[in-house]
Amino acid sequence: MASFLARQRDRAPAPPDEDANAAEGADGSRVAVGKWRGAPALVVLTLLASAINYASNIVFGRLLDPAGYGELTALLALGIIIVVPTAAAQTVVAERVAVYAALREMDDVRYLVRFAVAHAGLLAIAVGFVYMLALPLVVAALDLGQPGPAIALGAFIMLAFLQPIALGVLQGLDRFTAFGSMQVAIALSRLVFGVPWVLLGGGAGGAIAGQAVGVAFVLVGTAWLLRDLVLGAGTGAATRGLRRRPDSRAVFASGAFIAFAVLSNLDLLLAKIFLEPDDVGVYAAIATVGKVVLFLPAAIAVALVPNAARAQRTEGDSRCILRVAARLVAVTAALAAIPAALVPATVVDTMFGAPYAAAADGVLPIVIAGAALSLLYLLVVYSVTIQDRRWPVLLALGVGVQVVGIALFHDSPADVATVQAVASVAVLVVNEVGFHSIVRRAASSS
Repeated sequence: MASFLARQRDRAPAPPDEDANAAEGADGSRVAVGKWRGAPALVVLTLLASAINYASNIVFGRLLDPAGYGELTALLALGIIIVVPTAAAQTVVAERVAVYAALREMDDVRYLVRFAVAHAGLLAIAVGFVYMLALPLVVAALDLGQPGPAIALGAFIMLAFLQPIALGVLQGLDRFTAFGSMQVAIALSRLVFGVPWVLLGGGAGGAIAGQAVGVAFVLVGTAWLLRDLVLGAGTGAATRGLRRRPDSRAVFASGAFIAFAVLSNLDLLLAKIFLEPDDVGVYAAIATVGKVVLFLPAAIAVALVPNAARAQRTEGDSRCILRVAARLVAVTAALAAIPAALVPATVVDTMFGAPYAAAADGVLPIVIAGAALSLLYLLVVYSVTIQDRRWPVLLALGVGVQVVGIALFHDSPADVATVQAVASVAVLVVNEVGFHSIVRRAASSS
């Protein structure tokens, strides 16, 4: 498989013709690969998915007491950190699929899909097994009242390892409407399956288990949607996928996404360690407001990958696409951040109610952190797409600032939010000076 991919990476896209923006699918249909095609639908659907996700956070925040909500957010933050290498896999799969589709090599896409599913499935089983062995440590470290929520997280983690492969294929084929629809379905699953479970007394574990069941249903639906890309047995793709060892690119890509996941989620785990139980719930409310700002522009990063990959391959420079995407991210993040910063008490009361009133003090710093992290997420996706291996180092430095800062300043949830803002903005400033500038046109590119 390594030699197969190497041969494909060395090839240049076919010269354009009157139908250069399409590739032939298994059933003779045409697959769009034009620049930014379907992006408006993706933006709308992703915004809808984000709205549903935040609605579910509000619902769970009201159904659970602050301590229970703190457990839920801390466990989900841990889950995100564990499964984040799959985000790197999604970006790598999307980049390769975009190139193969531009070359009209749909058989190569089918081979890659079977290979990636086998590899991700093996990793899901291995990581799930290790996590279950570490279950007593998780329960003790997060001071959980019972192991049920941690057990439910194990099922969610295993399913989450498969989800990005399907999404990466849709992303690489520019099937943004389908991609956005899957995001909406995943978001809806949190409410459809999680809320009844919580109402039946499942607590934080019910919310997580309900989400795991929902993801399973979405995976089945995505498999049906991509059935034309199913490659039959006999090619050796699955066997090679099972035997594959991560190459240097996979290691650095995973490192970039892991570092970002730690930077954007470790604050919740540190809050769980340093703050009192009720204050953990208050900080969870603060962090949820920040996540609104962080993930609202996520669709822009999704659309960036195939376009940056094609530009880098055909023109040798994709900085213009990065700058355009960064402006869109900044404007979108500001639409959420500014109102929240102006009326923090109203935002907190509307979202979570009176028990979380103290969260208002941390809204301003957390929306600053969320806006900075939204730009950093775009830069992570971009750096992985163009194969810049320096970025994990920069993010690791930011994590160091975050850990030391929160360890020193954690007298209140607002203190933790302030440290999160300082660490995120610091990484963004260092990137602007020495890495991929999103402001200065003269920036260098790897």
